[in-house]
Amino acid sequence: CTALHNTVFEYANTDDFGALAEIVKRKPHCEQKYFGVNNSQTYTLVNTDNVEQKYEFSRLNLRTLGFKLWKKETTVQSLIDEEAQLAVFRPNPSRRPGFKLHDADGREIVDGEPFMLHIVNYEYDPESDMDDEYDDIPEDERQFYGKEWVKAMSSADQRPCFVNGALHNGTRFHAETIDGVMYIKNENRYLTTHLDPMDDYLYSDVGVPAKDNRIQIHYAEDGNILLSAWGGRTYADYEWMGDEGGMITFDLEELYLGQSDPLKLRIVRL
Repeated sequence: CTALHNTVFEYANTDDFGALAEIVKRKPHCEQKYFGVNNSQTYTLVNTDNVEQKYEFSRLNLRTLGFKLWKKETTVQSLIDEEAQLAVFRPNPSRRPGFKLHDADGREIVDGEPFMLHIVNYEYDPESDMDDEYDDIPEDERQFYGKEWVKAMSSADQRPCFVNGALHNGTRFHAETIDGVMYIKNENRYLTTHLDPMDDYLYSDVGVPAKDNRIQIHYAEDGNILLSAWGGRTYADYEWMGDEGGMITFDLEELYLGQSDPLKLRIVRL
């Protein structure tokens, strides 16, 4: 084990919290009341004397948390309260039985039906911004202007998805249900992501995604949709790269949780 920032790291191949508590008790210079277990993206704080009393924190850094408790700069209760406030920003990881994709008006999107994904968070008034140019747009096409659209890039087998403001650059998507799981596709590519926090962008890739790389869809109260990684603890967000658009990310390290509204998408039928 290694000591860093007054924290001792012990690597174990068990999820038996009682056995882990005994390891802590054999280290008298460690904090004895609580110990932390870091498993993938989930961090659990456990009462050493009562391992049934435990609290999950996935956004907190193990080293920082241990140091703050040791220095008495925070309390377990304050961390619990802080985590409770962030719960409203987290998706429900449970799958909805008999999930069906539908638009904001509640109309079902059947497999193969084309649609585009409008970024609800960003919208401006094209009539004021485009002036005379707006008057030249056919009336049946005006609904598509003044909006940001999800775009799947056209290079490489695996390609990131971008936010882009031009209708003709927006990607046409459709749904496909395979073995009871609904996927969003563009042409023969599936929307997917990675579990790697350094590469947790929304991608368009060939081949049905492995379960860990699937995208999960959630419905907002207004009928629009939000995305997360499959069983993920954060909604998709966006990173603007300048005037040309930005990249969609899932913030697996939870660096920005609670700082802004998640990416919200409206399904627009074509």
